[in-house]
Amino acid sequence: MYTKLNWLSIFSIFMLFVLGGLVRSTGSGMGCPDWPKCFGEYIPPTSETELPADYEDYYKDQRIEKTNRFVTLLRSLGFNKKANELENNPQVEESHKFNAIKAYVEYINRLWGAVTGLIVFLCFLFSLSYLRGNPKVFIYSMIGFVAVFLNALLGAVVVHSNLIGGIVTAHFIAAFVSICGFIIARKYALERKRITISNFSKNLILITTVLTLIQVLLGANLREYYDLLTSNEYLDKVASLFPHLHIHAILGVIVMALAVLQLVRYNGNESVKKHVIISLILASLQVVVGPLALSDSFEAFSKLFHITLGAGLFVVQFYIYTTILGSKKFTQV
Repeated sequence: MYTKLNWLSIFSIFMLFVLGGLVRSTGSGMGCPDWPKCFGEYIPPTSETELPADYEDYYKDQRIEKTNRFVTLLRSLGFNKKANELENNPQVEESHKFNAIKAYVEYINRLWGAVTGLIVFLCFLFSLSYLRGNPKVFIYSMIGFVAVFLNALLGAVVVHSNLIGGIVTAHFIAAFVSICGFIIARKYALERKRITISNFSKNLILITTVLTLIQVLLGANLREYYDLLTSNEYLDKVASLFPHLHIHAILGVIVMALAVLQLVRYNGNESVKKHVIISLILASLQVVVGPLALSDSFEAFSKLFHITLGAGLFVVQFYIYTTILGSKKFTQV
């Protein structure tokens, strides 16, 4: 039962990346200006007429009040710089007009998040049975569960801070930590036969995985800069995003090149090789889809699929890495 719930946990967390990409590509991050409810309801309204006349000011004031409490918490924890940034951010003062489509896109994202929370909690409970005989399953399941819980709290902060920079990226990182926890737990739960792989391939997989993580996190940070752009002109976008865009693009090409080399030199288990192929496909699509965000015609398409492809690339690459943990090594001439 644990392995089934573990797979469901990994799948449901990954779908949060997909839905998160949909939320950002449609600009629905503030589709619900409050949390955990949406316009004060567990099921969002379908028309603005269902809301009070002063709803924009009401939810803005409510968000400011919660933001001030969070600022106080940050200062008490010693994060004065982030507290000042949040306190002085003019975005916190913005009000949001009701949009039924954006409200329901964000609502579906939250609903899936709640379902995911239930699944990972059940997975964590079933991992207790491994506590004596195979404690690593329990430990990594607990890490995954705690990361999902913290991510839910970060989701609330994201809404209350009106998508302030840095916190959105932290929201992204927490999701990665959670999915990695369950992937590692799965490895120890299944106790697969150790594979034999060359030192070169093992080191190459590790380097590719680390650079993929850096690449995806740089991309998440770049998206925050992108969302602040005021010009729609291609050259203005490129200039405004320097050097973040250029570093991200160069690293993307490097990851793709490493994915090619990883496939060429891979000599391990054949069942894992298909994931090595998938990693190359995703890395290649990343390089193609990412730059489309600079085009007005393909901006929404790129925003949605670039995030999904990036998350998928890291998850697949991390899975490949977990398969070689504890593997037998030989020197390849």
